[in-house]
Amino acid sequence: MRFKWAMSLKFKIALIFAFGLAIAFSINLIIAAKTIHTQKEEDVEKVLTHLLVESNDEYISSVLTPSSDLNFLYTIPHNMMILSDSEVNALRFMISTNPYRTNEKFIVSSIKLANNYYLNAISDHRKIDEATYKYTQVLIFRYVVSLIIILLITIVALDFYMKPLEQLAIKTKTWKRENPYDFVLDDASSEIKEVSSAFEGLVKRLESYRQKETELFKEAAHELKTPLALMRSRLDVYEVSDHYEKDKFIADLGQDIERLTRELKNVLFLESSDFEESSTIDIIHVFKMLERKMDILIQRKGLKLELPTETFTVVASEKLLFKVLSALLENAITYAREDTIVEVGCLPLERKVWIYNKIGTEKYLFSSKIGEKILKRLRSEIGFDYKIDQNKDSFQIELIFFPA
Repeated sequence: MRFKWAMSLKFKIALIFAFGLAIAFSINLIIAAKTIHTQKEEDVEKVLTHLLVESNDEYISSVLTPSSDLNFLYTIPHNMMILSDSEVNALRFMISTNPYRTNEKFIVSSIKLANNYYLNAISDHRKIDEATYKYTQVLIFRYVVSLIIILLITIVALDFYMKPLEQLAIKTKTWKRENPYDFVLDDASSEIKEVSSAFEGLVKRLESYRQKETELFKEAAHELKTPLALMRSRLDVYEVSDHYEKDKFIADLGQDIERLTRELKNVLFLESSDFEESSTIDIIHVFKMLERKMDILIQRKGLKLELPTETFTVVASEKLLFKVLSALLENAITYAREDTIVEVGCLPLERKVWIYNKIGTEKYLFSSKIGEKILKRLRSEIGFDYKIDQNKDSFQIELIFFPA
């Protein structure tokens, strides 16, 4: 994908992989160098022991003491042949009363002679260190080449497995609303397919909200024209007519403003209804909360609110369900005939609840198309169907909730 290289996911994965390989190679290099160095020390010690044994058995005919001249040991053909093919360096022979002991800079081998003296052969580490250094260089070269090859293979593999992400990015950038949703990816891993599927679902949901919003505001623009036109007409009539009393004009205008306010509340209600969590809610408990909230309005109109004793639960957004039932109950109370009963009924087995009221003089009882729009839009999100039964005397709205 066309990212800045240092910020790309491929680079970060390759960097972590290279760092891990480098650590593994470094540990392996240290162990290998230490092993070869120890092995060569043991080989030199074996060579020295072989020299001493062969020299003592084949070439030493006299008794050796600490004052004896040992130069003849350096000229023995057998010894010279063995030394030329080994890492022995700066060889020294010496006679001592005890096996010779030295520091780690030298390698020593000793044998006991017949006169109880010890013949010692001593070598330093220079050739061993040089051989180990050369071996380490060869290993480093091999490891670097191997690391480069592995990283190239890794980058190619990452590029292959990340191509579906590039396809997803291209399809997202080039997608247009009039085109069908096509987020199918070629040779994608299960994780990338999940991302693609989730992304497709998100795009569909956002597009659905966009379409709903477009429809909503088209409907709102149409519905809001009615009260605004009425207000304009009343004002025109009031200005040209001497028979249109001021008190009547103010009362009518107040009703128009109240209707306009309701329509605006409905629009704002729909706009804030998305992306809310679901929980288990007791349906009648919500109505009891609403009863306390609307108690003043109920008393002012002399109404009686009857709530059932039976109930059932629904799984939905509590905030959203509360808003819907609040709007429906407020609608019933607002337009109910004074001194009548507003009934809330419930059939738990059928998962049904209804609100019934006698109609007062208000002619706009739930006639708003935006109010209908609320129910149509939210019934799928909350999970219910509805039915409105209305005549000149009464109004009833019935909600049937789907099983959880």
